[in-house]
Amino acid sequence: MTGAQQHRPHREAGNLPRIPVRPSRFVLAALVVFIAIAGAAVFECIAGHFGAFDGTVAALVVAALLGVAASRWRRRQPAAIALHADGLTVWGRAGGARYFSIIGCAQWGGRLLALTLSSGKNRPRTLLVAADAVDSDTFRQLAVRARRAASAYL
Repeated sequence: MTGAQQHRPHREAGNLPRIPVRPSRFVLAALVVFIAIAGAAVFECIAGHFGAFDGTVAALVVAALLGVAASRWRRRQPAAIALHADGLTVWGRAGGARYFSIIGCAQWGGRLLALTLSSGKNRPRTLLVAADAVDSDTFRQLAVRARRAASAYL
């Protein structure tokens, strides 16, 4: 029975402390600025060819669609995480937990950490963790563990 001897970190997640993930003001500001720039770009393109009214309508439609997409993305962000040596457990807003191994990471200064996560079954997914979404000690630990796990995966 080798299956009973396998290391299953997602089974041990109940013993690990859940670290709450707050909505990031930094990422929210970046989303708002992106939507505004995209709307202005669409306005400039359409207004030059078809007039200001059509440009305004197109810009508002694009801004609304991007706003809906940003809202859906924010709702899919985890409510809490737990750190492991080579991965993390992610709790969704509904309360379901899933274990992911870290297969890649990128860090932009001390502000943003992009993790590439794999569950082994599905395609890899990306999780953005801003420094203001978790406390500073957790962000530092997550960055160190992510670099170690990503280098071990390669």
